[in-house]
Amino acid sequence: MTDLLEFGFILALLSALSWASVDIIRKYIVANLNPTSALVGLMLGQVLLLLPFVLMTEVGAAPSSDHTLVKTLFIGIPDLSKSYLIQSAGSIALNLAANLLFLRAVAISPLSLTTPYLALTPVFSALVAFLWLGQIVTGWGIVGILIVCVGAFFLNPGSKSDGLLAPIKAIASERGSLYMICVSLCWSITPILDSKASLQTSPLWHTAFLALGMGVSLAIYLIARGEARTLIADLKILPAVGVCASFLLLAAMTLQLSAYGEGVPIAYVETIKRAGGVTTAMLAGYLFFGEKDIARRFIGAAVMVIGVAMVLFSGG
Repeated sequence: MTDLLEFGFILALLSALSWASVDIIRKYIVANLNPTSALVGLMLGQVLLLLPFVLMTEVGAAPSSDHTLVKTLFIGIPDLSKSYLIQSAGSIALNLAANLLFLRAVAISPLSLTTPYLALTPVFSALVAFLWLGQIVTGWGIVGILIVCVGAFFLNPGSKSDGLLAPIKAIASERGSLYMICVSLCWSITPILDSKASLQTSPLWHTAFLALGMGVSLAIYLIARGEARTLIADLKILPAVGVCASFLLLAAMTLQLSAYGEGVPIAYVETIKRAGGVTTAMLAGYLFFGEKDIARRFIGAAVMVIGVAMVLFSGG
């Protein structure tokens, strides 16, 4: 059990790196394309990448091995239950809202001022997972999660004249940060739905199902608004960067669901993912997007890393 848990934490760390890379590429994409069209391309791109793996196995066939990675890659077409479809529909709806808010947030505000508030997701996830799944976070785990959140608030302290309430007041003055807090609320619920749904199928299949549902839904939305030509034009200039982003999204989500399958609590996976994503996003904002005042924000990132270390310690 301990070996499986350690392997699960490795998967969670790899997932965090993949999500961080996705955030950087999405910032570039939003600057050059319509955010909704870009999201359609990224979602459907994942489906195209997954088709070979889906077609390798017969309908309803189970992988011959019990190992998570084998089950993850060779998935086939599983029998879809009513409960799976309900959970997936809920996740698709929340992910649609979260992704659109995310793209809007990074389009109007600095990357290093918006993504830090995703670090609030583990706190929301810990509460939801406890109420819904009965997952209990250890004492060290709770402390680590809270330290990650403290580090997030250090990243945007606002004006000195606002005193101790400066972080909260800074959120109110930065619309992108407000959008990102809403994203964190949505993404504190989707891991619960995704964890339950992926156990009924497989991590890779569920990732493909989510991507297909989101991609088709957004495409229909754009077509209904009379933006079909814009969608086609944007998709034509997306391929090079889009394939890379789709692959990273696919890897990030699959690794995340696989970590759940290895027994890592959802709140821990979210903590590792968010801390790694925030640190990388800030560095990218400084190096690639010309964002300033980065030194103070790395102090907050260092605090978050300490929190993640405590979460890893709590998991053995």
